[in-house]
Amino acid sequence: MPVDDELIDRMLSGEPSDEEATAFEQWLKNPANLQRFALRAELHSDLRQSLRRRQIQTNALGASNAASEIIPGSTKQNHQQSLIRSPKRVLAIAAGLVTAACLLIAFIRPHRDDQSTSEDRVAASVVRNVGGLLTKGDQQWDDPQLPMGDYELRKGLLNLRFGGGVMVYMEAPARFDAVSDRRVVLHSGRLSATVPPEGIGFTVETPEAEVIDFGTEFSIDVEGGASEVHVFDGLVRVNPGASNQRDASKSVDLHASEAVRISGGASDLIGISVETNRFIRNFDEPRLNYARAIKRLSPVAYYRMPIRDRGLVSEPPEYSGVVLTGDGKRPAHAKGVFAGGSLRVGVDSIGRGGRVDSPPAFNTGRFSLTAFVYLEAPAHSAMVATNRDGDRGNFSLSLNKNGTLQTTIVMDEAMSPAATTVVDKATSPLTTGLVTTSTIGNSVLPQKTWRHIVVTADGEQLQIYEDGKLVASTACAEMASSDSETVWFGTDAKATQVWDGRIDEVALFNRALNEAEISTLYRTAQEEIARSR
Repeated sequence: MPVDDELIDRMLSGEPSDEEATAFEQWLKNPANLQRFALRAELHSDLRQSLRRRQIQTNALGASNAASEIIPGSTKQNHQQSLIRSPKRVLAIAAGLVTAACLLIAFIRPHRDDQSTSEDRVAASVVRNVGGLLTKGDQQWDDPQLPMGDYELRKGLLNLRFGGGVMVYMEAPARFDAVSDRRVVLHSGRLSATVPPEGIGFTVETPEAEVIDFGTEFSIDVEGGASEVHVFDGLVRVNPGASNQRDASKSVDLHASEAVRISGGASDLIGISVETNRFIRNFDEPRLNYARAIKRLSPVAYYRMPIRDRGLVSEPPEYSGVVLTGDGKRPAHAKGVFAGGSLRVGVDSIGRGGRVDSPPAFNTGRFSLTAFVYLEAPAHSAMVATNRDGDRGNFSLSLNKNGTLQTTIVMDEAMSPAATTVVDKATSPLTTGLVTTSTIGNSVLPQKTWRHIVVTADGEQLQIYEDGKLVASTACAEMASSDSETVWFGTDAKATQVWDGRIDEVALFNRALNEAEISTLYRTAQEEIARSR
């Protein structure tokens, strides 16, 4: 059966008969015919309308019986078999062919211009560089265009745009080879990619596997002789093994909320739980209902902890501060409780907290603090937020020596009933003469879980809420005034109580939030978290 442009167009539209589809499969076995089909597919004006992204994702699997089911802790694989002949397979065949065409085009494009060298061909462009130090051949690379070649991201974060509008987010330290505008080799580090339909076929190769995208959002972590692939939306195909040792029969397809780990030298993939909190997948802090809900409550300062290279950003901006850094290998930013970023402190990062030298005054006798906190590892006597430094300042929120949340305020001595005074010198050394009160939560803060924390002091009770529920309350008097004392996030003034995880969405108030407001905040946050996963 002769194959002309009309038949190719019908294939791209999913309209041929079963007999034509069978003949077309045979025709495509010739590489020259496959290239012709690929170029025709690229020019086909109705491609996106005929085969939407979801059809490509779902029907590409239906083209064979090799679809694999990945569940945490196990991997099921089936060898490819002959296609079942039925009218339903026509669109699946077309979808698979379009995907193949996209992949072929990715490899054809770099060879179209024989006059230019690989160093001249641009593989990607820099969208944003947040405190990043990028090198190429041991020389710092500051050009916004990245030619093909090997690179190392030694510090900070990098947002790159590849061909087809593919957005890639890299976190230092990372070493990668930009092979083309459709292919990256990630030797080590973390990478996240958001791939639109135009970018289908974008490929990331690691020492342990090849990951081919079908229009999706995914992350890859290469470290310690193993590669992990986490899929958050859509579909990717994972071909395990080094580039010269891959066995197509071992390939698996991962859908949203699935993840695998491939160890060096192993051909089998191990299903693992997808991790939504490990990877930075967007540098932007989106407009969220939670942020709007906070602003409606009129905070005096609001720190959303966005990913920025200009410090600790506040709303309003006059109360902004600086991000403190030190030794470590990862940036002082991590994925936030929602999309966007958070302040990363301790762990293996360079982050050592934040400092605001000109914060608002807290002098109304009333106070509230809201924040999201995330522990990476067991911690004790670690600070969330405070303006205490000896006899200066009037509030703190921290973990005590038992790993339980504790909040302390300094009270107006003239109004403070002696019965309410609690002094914990082990976690908060006090200058003689200060009158303080503390209240302590009822459980150890869990690890690797975002917890919504609210502290309120209304002149009668000092309270702690965790995830919208009141967990501790102590009688108190009005909080003593403090005029613009330095505020620290994730550390204390002496840098002895350093947090070990992340802090996000911190808001400070010169009034006490009520129970209904706190409940509404937490409910709104839960809705946002569900949408951002």
